[in-house]
Amino acid sequence: MEGKKNSTLLKRILVGAMMLALVFPMLQHKFKWVKETPLNGAVELLERPVFSYESWFEGTYQDQRTDYLNQNVGFRNAMVRTYNQWHFSFYKQANANGVVIGKDNYLYEENYIKAHFGEDIRGTEIIQEQVEKLAKVSDTLKKLGKHLVVLLAPGKASFYPEYIPRKSTINLPMNIGARNNLYEYDRLLKGKVPTMNLNSWFIKNKGKMPHLLYPKTGIHWSKYGEIVMADTLIKFFNKLPGVQLPHLIVDSITRKIEMWDTDDDIEKGMNLLFNIPDNEMGYPYFRVVKNPEKKYSKVLTIADSYFWGPFNGGMSRDLFNDGRFWYYNEAIFPDSYESPLNVKDVDFQKKLEENDVILIICTDANLFKFGFGFIEQAYDTYFPKR
Repeated sequence: MEGKKNSTLLKRILVGAMMLALVFPMLQHKFKWVKETPLNGAVELLERPVFSYESWFEGTYQDQRTDYLNQNVGFRNAMVRTYNQWHFSFYKQANANGVVIGKDNYLYEENYIKAHFGEDIRGTEIIQEQVEKLAKVSDTLKKLGKHLVVLLAPGKASFYPEYIPRKSTINLPMNIGARNNLYEYDRLLKGKVPTMNLNSWFIKNKGKMPHLLYPKTGIHWSKYGEIVMADTLIKFFNKLPGVQLPHLIVDSITRKIEMWDTDDDIEKGMNLLFNIPDNEMGYPYFRVVKNPEKKYSKVLTIADSYFWGPFNGGMSRDLFNDGRFWYYNEAIFPDSYESPLNVKDVDFQKKLEENDVILIICTDANLFKFGFGFIEQAYDTYFPKR
């Protein structure tokens, strides 16, 4: 008799638990009792659909309502993070587009691995033709008292090839560093366009610097790496005729195990429950020193996402004399913060020649689209077809 009572009690507890599991998300959606941490990444928030007889009979209201409820169900973010954590912890799988989990949980993006192994190589003839165009543009700008400089930024897979998982390399051509876009551009740009190969410099100084140049769970150079880049760039620019940039002074560097800014940007996009243990990183506190009697050069930067960190740190504003950042040669910053402004909407030649230096920054994963259309646009501007 007592066993039957216990069995009945257990059933009631299970039924009650199931009911709570069903009701709690609905109550959370309605009353928002618990503050949920939003998911990272680009998410298109759906608006609550408006009922109409027309949309009901067409069936669109039901579909929109279902999508809205799926996105706004209570505790959805926690459930997504739990699901992602399960796949990461037990299967070493990242539920984030293009993310590769390497050895010791070093994180990569797939396109950087492909670039390192040369899978996206453009071909020597194509690169040669583009470099010739860029060299002519550079020569033209030089006659106008301007300089064009290329900075080949490092890539995570090139810097940390030892942590790339073997499963990511099985079907890739095994020509590491011998024939990839970085090798070809570096070789063909030499002697034609002033070029800084920071990819090679970073690798050469790997393990020799007081702080890490690359984070474990991010895809971009570290905050310390950004300062090293800026200091190297200033020295390079100040050797160019007629170019003068201010001094960069690092007052102190704080060591932290908690990642700042973009140093864990891949991990953030994975939306996990728990943090992946990181390496200790150095975070510089710096200032820009200017001489009020000197006229400093203005620098236009055409770059990919590798410039976002330096830009947000004030590089264009403080070091480049309020120069603009043409993101992928499309959106212009900081102007686009207030109202969208694109390169195609401005007087290209006029804006170009307002600057003393034009800087192109490209990481190895984006060299398959080097220049982002700027080279062809500039060439057609100065050498129009007749």
